[in-house]
Amino acid sequence: MEEKDIIHGFRVLRKSEIGETNSVGWLLEHEKSGARLFFLQNQDDNKVFSISFRTPPVDDTGVAHIVEHSTLCGSRKYPLKEPFVELVKGSLNTFLNAMTYPDKTMYPVASRNDKDFQNLMDVYLDAVFYPAMRDNPQVLMQEGWHYEIEKPEDELSYSGVVYNEMKGALSAPDDLLESRIMSSLYPDTTYGFESGGDPEAIPDLTQEKFLAFHERYYHPSNSYIYLYGDLNIEEKLAYLDEEYLSRFDRIPVPSRIERQPAFPNMVRWSGEYPVSEEEDTKEKTFLALNWVVGDSLNSRDMMGLEILEHALLRTPAAPLRKALIDARIGKDVDSNFEDDILQPFFSIIVNNAEADRAEAFRELVLNTLQNLADHGLDRTLLEASVNLLEFRLRESDYGSAPKGLIYGIRAMKTWLYDGQPEDSLRYEENLAAIREGLDQGYFEDLIRRYFLQNTHSTLLVLSPDKTLAEKRERELQERLAEKKAAMSPQEIQDVIRATRALKERQQSPESEEALRTIPVLGLSDIRRETYELPLSVREIEGTTVLFSDIETNGIVYLNLYFDAQTVPQEYLPYAYLLSELLGNVDTSEHTYAELANYKNLYTGGVAYELTTYTRNGEPDSNLPKFRIKAKALREKLPQLFLLLDEVLNRSRFTDAKRIRELLEQEQASMEVNLQRSAHQVVASRLAGYIHEAGRYADEGGLPFYQFIRDLLQHFDEALPKMQAVFQELMPRLFNQHRLIISVTEREEGYPAIEQGFRKFRQTLSAKEFAPETYHWTLQALNEGLFSSSRVQYVSKGANFIQLGYPFTGSMHVLETILRYGYFWTKIRVQGGAYGAFTNFNRNGMMYFGSYRDPNLRETLDVFDGTAAYLRQFSASDREMDKFIIGTMSVIDTPLTPQMKGNAAATCWLRGISRADRQKNREQILDTRQEDIRNLAETIDACMKQNVFCVFGGQEKLEEERSLFGTIKPAL
Repeated sequence: MEEKDIIHGFRVLRKSEIGETNSVGWLLEHEKSGARLFFLQNQDDNKVFSISFRTPPVDDTGVAHIVEHSTLCGSRKYPLKEPFVELVKGSLNTFLNAMTYPDKTMYPVASRNDKDFQNLMDVYLDAVFYPAMRDNPQVLMQEGWHYEIEKPEDELSYSGVVYNEMKGALSAPDDLLESRIMSSLYPDTTYGFESGGDPEAIPDLTQEKFLAFHERYYHPSNSYIYLYGDLNIEEKLAYLDEEYLSRFDRIPVPSRIERQPAFPNMVRWSGEYPVSEEEDTKEKTFLALNWVVGDSLNSRDMMGLEILEHALLRTPAAPLRKALIDARIGKDVDSNFEDDILQPFFSIIVNNAEADRAEAFRELVLNTLQNLADHGLDRTLLEASVNLLEFRLRESDYGSAPKGLIYGIRAMKTWLYDGQPEDSLRYEENLAAIREGLDQGYFEDLIRRYFLQNTHSTLLVLSPDKTLAEKRERELQERLAEKKAAMSPQEIQDVIRATRALKERQQSPESEEALRTIPVLGLSDIRRETYELPLSVREIEGTTVLFSDIETNGIVYLNLYFDAQTVPQEYLPYAYLLSELLGNVDTSEHTYAELANYKNLYTGGVAYELTTYTRNGEPDSNLPKFRIKAKALREKLPQLFLLLDEVLNRSRFTDAKRIRELLEQEQASMEVNLQRSAHQVVASRLAGYIHEAGRYADEGGLPFYQFIRDLLQHFDEALPKMQAVFQELMPRLFNQHRLIISVTEREEGYPAIEQGFRKFRQTLSAKEFAPETYHWTLQALNEGLFSSSRVQYVSKGANFIQLGYPFTGSMHVLETILRYGYFWTKIRVQGGAYGAFTNFNRNGMMYFGSYRDPNLRETLDVFDGTAAYLRQFSASDREMDKFIIGTMSVIDTPLTPQMKGNAAATCWLRGISRADRQKNREQILDTRQEDIRNLAETIDACMKQNVFCVFGGQEKLEEERSLFGTIKPAL
């Protein structure tokens, strides 16, 4: 291709070299339809496609979010109820989802298989341009909202997937706070509305408005098509033109994002969030100071603000964070720099505060910023924050998310607002200019321009209210009662019929003809041989070294696994606490702030955690480790080992003020994150009922919160004991004996690792400690954990190996069948929950779980009915192949170098050999219908153990009190 060429209806507008992504960028436009296309050409075989639309909402009904869900419920070529689900079952995708943002909707897919990639593209393109939702009102009912009533005497209720999802999302105070921040900063533009949907407003969405939104925005003239990777671009352009774009004419689309005029003065806002009646409301208020900061097209200042956020607020050395903590405004400080919108905003948030501290909070922030602007920020602090961002940009490690996906999302930061997509991907020039600006007052100037001289700001106070949840539910019931009372008997019968018709549709199986419209790969497209996890077992002075020779672009990934079996049971909470404090307190050589700067200057991060493993097939095994994860450039390894030596051997726990601050921050963080991690909380509690390793891990969850709270309540007496316990724990943990390290790096880097580790090892305790034994009473507590949540998180499980049943690879296929078959239909589609999942582990643990679920008993009934479903399980060979392929897409998730090294080490620690992984793979690939039916007995035995845990709203739990062993506040 050359600039100005016209290829299959696309005019080539620009070619650009983008060294930061090792790519060539091509910007094209489809002349007939007006579709924009950006192609990032490189050698990555993990190809990405995305089509996005600018979708600014004009109300709180969540129409953008509901349309996103609904487009994937059948289309012209794929007349199924859930083509998205059929795709997931039978695709080797490495990413498959859709996302709603405040001003755009994105539909990205990724795959390493060429045929699969083409299939995914076609299903998504047909979905967005020709969705069945335009002709079937039941789609809005299912995915958005609908009235539900089964008998005339029943109460009227609302249901719908997005309705329940947002009830869950906005139950979390931090999500609610962000929604209120945006509505306060942008009262006159699209950003003032809740794009996900406010449950109070979602029922205002009519079928007419729903269809009009799609009609307005889902046109090629309003689209942004992104392609990434090693692919035949001419082939893709021909396909896009012939199959879709040539059928549309260019039209004007009124999707422009309007700017919010700047406020002449700061605006103050106050509101409430719900808490349960038993919850203590003292110091539970959120305070937020927010500014609209510049323009997303100003990529240099956006990078500068990202660095400034870290330097001011996100490191132990951060001066603004320290000032707020020292002043006791609140117990923890958070921040949010949101630059995925046209007019980005910057928030400084204090948790666990009181409403009457709002003015002191505002004054302290502004005075501190003024002082920093006048006298300058610490040069080392800034350089450390710049270095950390540069490390992450060059590393380009986004975990399981394909890097091409992240690049595509990043490109939209400028492209959506008529800038150049590649501008968001380039960083070298901005980094160089910012480094030059370190000595020229660049960051001080940012503070002046965007904070001190910026009147477009708001001060928010979000306070707890014990009556709000009950009041809200009462008002909802009254509103529904009024609506029912206003209905004629005929209208009530119409709702009953509509409810019945929807359920019948949801329960009806897809026709074989419809299923065959979804393209499916063959099992022959999947290799039978398991992928290698490179690992050689070596030794350095008696220490086992797990070495993975993998290309890492000069980065060394280092894990240290210290034996934690030496920790006495009564000291376990202190060991968890130690993992939170290390690196955040002074040492004999540096203050904690200096230590943080040192870490950010010389490493890509160091993390400390207490964790545990189980041996392959041994449910009662428990292998606790104190794990340190670190990464650094090869040339900075000496500084990394010096840092580890200093933290592990010379940390001081004598600063009572600092220790109290860290405890309060940990408590506040756990409280804020409870709602968003509730599904993990119940799964952890469940495992803790059943086996020792689960109990060990759960000690770091809710029991650890209670431990922190007790320490704070009796801090003066507890501190000396904590110090004494740490003095005993440190040599027990950071010990030469039974230490294992894993290293991921190229072979040529190994000598430097060996040399550095030999010196470091000598600094560790050489005293030998005997392994401890743990004595827990494992029992099914069947707890109901309540909060102000408006939805439930239901978990039920058991250990099948303990019950005498073996682990088999077919269980992974069963996970896919349940998640996208039985559970999807019963819990998500019919029950209205956001989702449901299942997990089978080699140690025998299995659990079922639901997420943002309006139900409780009904979901447990679904779990209990799984065995009966499996006994009657029937699927065609084609469907079975799809389930297997969908399973393999998870098994074969592409791994980054760090993930690959970690996986190799974990397999070694757990005793999972390559032969075990090969056997598992073959069992998956050879799974047939009978294998699934044979698992019914295993599931039946597990469900009959009747072990479960539920997190949810107090009223809902109390309604089902007879189910539970105990009902209590989650925190």
